Amino acid sequence: MRGLMVVVLLLAACGGSREAAPVASADSSRPWAQPGDVIDSILPMAEYQRRFREGLVEVTTLEGGADSPEVLARRFLAAVSARDTAALRQMVLTRAEFAWLLFPDHRYSEPPYELDPAIFWMQVTAENGKGLERVLQRYAGMPLTMERLECRADTLQMLRGPTTILGPCTVRYRTADSTITRRLFGSVIKREGRVKFVSYANEF
Repeated sequence: MRGLMVVVLLLAACGGSREAAPVASADSSRPWAQPGDVIDSILPMAEYQRRFREGLVEVTTLEGGADSPEVLARRFLAAVSARDTAALRQMVLTRAEFAWLLFPDHRYSEPPYELDPAIFWMQVTAENGKGLERVLQRYAGMPLTMERLECRADTLQMLRGPTTILGPCTVRYRTADSTITRRLFGSVIKREGRVKFVSYANEF
C-alpha cells in the first residue's frame, strides 16, 4: 500500500479527474488499485511519454538478460551467490527499455487507466532496490542451485505487441542445507526471444 499512497499523494494536486484507475505495481501478482482510487491528470499521455524519454537513447530490443526465464533465473542465483551486483544490474529492465518496449503497450498507457510513466517507473525502481538488498542479505556468498522455475503468464498488463509479461514466478532451489520454494524476484519481461526481470520485488 505504500506504493499506492505515493501515487495518490503525488497526483492528488493535479486537475482533471479521470475515472478510477489501477495503480501500477512492481509485483505483477497484484497490479491493481483498490476500488475508488482515482488517478488525476492534466497532461496528455503523449506528453508524459515525451518527458519520460528525454535524455534517453531509443532502444528496439532487450539487451543483456537471457534467452529463457530458466536461464535468467539460474544466472540470478549465481550472481546473488557471488555478490555480483554488476551482473544483477544487467538482468533487470533499464529505464530506456521500460520507456520504449514495455510502457507504450501497457494498460497504463491508455484510457481509462492512464498513469504517468515516471510514477510507474518510480514504483518499479523502489521495489528493485529493496528486493535486491533483502535477497543479497539472506543469500550472498551461499551456494544456490535451481531445481525448478514456475511462472504464470500475466494476461492483464500488456494490451498488444511483441512484449509479454510472466509472473508471479516461484523458484525451487537448494541451499547448503535445505530445499526451498519461494518468489525471489518480480515479473519477467519477454520480447523477441530475450527475457529480463521487470523488478527484483520478492517475498522477503
